[in-house]
Amino acid sequence: MLPKRNMRLYGASIAPGLAIGRAFVYRDVLEQDLHAYDIGPDQLDAECERVNCAAEQVVDDLKESALRVTEQIGRYQAEIFDAHQAMLRELLQSGEIRQEVAREHVNAEVAVQRVFRRWARTMHADESTRFIQRAEDVADLGRQLLRVLMGVSVHPLEKMPEGSVLVAPELLPSDAVFFASRGAAAIVVEFGGAGSHCALLTRQIGIPGVSNVVRATEKISAGDTVLVDGFRQAVVVEPDEDTQQRVESQIKEHRLRAAKAKARCREPAVTPDGVRVPVMANIAKRADVQVAAENGADGVGLYRLEALFMLRKTLPTEQELLDEISDTLAPLQDRPAMVRLLDVGSDKDLPYLEFAAEPAPCLGRRGVRLLLAQSELLKVQLRALLRLSQARSIQIMVPMVTIPEDMQAIREAVESQASELGMADIPPLVAMIETPAAALCVPDILQFADGISLGTNDLTQYTMAAGRQNPLVHRYFRADHPAVLRLVRLAVREAGNVPVAVCGELAGQPNAVSALLDAGVRLLSVAPPLVPAIKEAVRCPFVSANDQVEDNWGPSSQ
Repeated sequence: MLPKRNMRLYGASIAPGLAIGRAFVYRDVLEQDLHAYDIGPDQLDAECERVNCAAEQVVDDLKESALRVTEQIGRYQAEIFDAHQAMLRELLQSGEIRQEVAREHVNAEVAVQRVFRRWARTMHADESTRFIQRAEDVADLGRQLLRVLMGVSVHPLEKMPEGSVLVAPELLPSDAVFFASRGAAAIVVEFGGAGSHCALLTRQIGIPGVSNVVRATEKISAGDTVLVDGFRQAVVVEPDEDTQQRVESQIKEHRLRAAKAKARCREPAVTPDGVRVPVMANIAKRADVQVAAENGADGVGLYRLEALFMLRKTLPTEQELLDEISDTLAPLQDRPAMVRLLDVGSDKDLPYLEFAAEPAPCLGRRGVRLLLAQSELLKVQLRALLRLSQARSIQIMVPMVTIPEDMQAIREAVESQASELGMADIPPLVAMIETPAAALCVPDILQFADGISLGTNDLTQYTMAAGRQNPLVHRYFRADHPAVLRLVRLAVREAGNVPVAVCGELAGQPNAVSALLDAGVRLLSVAPPLVPAIKEAVRCPFVSANDQVEDNWGPSSQ
């Protein structure tokens, strides 16, 4: 067994920050050995009825979870539990659990574990984001169903002491209720990309997280002291006393800097040489806007419309969209907003529209490509946004532009709808630069666009040929890689006098702000809680608590 003193493990950061605490190891019931016993033909109906009763209990628990997450985190995050109720009913209607009991003569617990594990693994084998996400959802439901069947009335995370570092194979939506309410100091997981439920909720709660830590639940034991470094993507097990004291001191310093930044968050962010840089917020719902306003955001630099479409059973009307968007932006009063047209494709589809199956969805018809093929979907958004522009300052962002013809077609569509509405002027159109092709063709795209915004998440994915949610290639997904930064500098230079915004995760990394400003970027848009820290990073060189720690934490292990 490896000595644990200063044992260092590496992974991928899913939430920034620095924390230290005792490990609470949470193991996966879906992978545990279960007690099995033979079931005769005359017991088949009884076993299946046990599954049905357990499913009813899970549905009740999902409803309760939705209420708790709404109160603790937000309604948007809670909506996944509504979707899970429908998914559970759909899975049980397949009849596979009954077939497993009848064919293998096993009890309900074993049948549920086998079938749900088989479903999840089959979906994980598919490379599309949609199926990877669905695999997580299926595994989550399987765990809940198993716990009810086994008579486990208390979720294991309810036993977690406050201030613990939660170590798990992966964390799913039903776990979020508990790691939020129990006050976890940080999380360490073996699986889960930056776009997973776990990552999104961890960032929303504001605790550090590191994922893709190989065999974390084997290498870390319950009660171990664990240092989680979300900046450096590292985990240190049983740090020596000197390291622990230094890190605890740095955590205090970080909190003081955060409090100072929050106190100044409503002041403009001005560089040492006098350049004002608006720091705006990326949002998807009204709760995000409220957090953005509280943190001094200068406006909205990316309003994602996906939630307004994906949580519905029918295409929203023009008026419904206008009302929803207006209500969402209300807390920011007259501050400007960049609203992105719907960015979906076959990897992230809508239940009421027919999308063609594609072998490689991220290289297929998504973003503007899909919008130009779905005229009604585009029209309803453009008309709502044109009407909104008469009441407040907005810009229309166009996702996934790769060739000038994309922007030309969108501009013509906007002008056509404006003419029908009797409008002489249209709001500015912003092309999202998310591929190397777009970055290399900025002057051509700007013939039909009024501005550009660099979406560095996708730009990194396509430049590095590494899926941003694929844990197997996470070390290649580096938003600060020289190749990515070179494309950023090129795009800014080619844009000339046109201001350039950055709305990807790179803009929310304080240590990257200096490089972006040096490249000529003059607008940053980040997650709402990060606005104060990024404003400080604009005002002065940022030194994270992590950067002050000597990289001398003993032997590394993976």
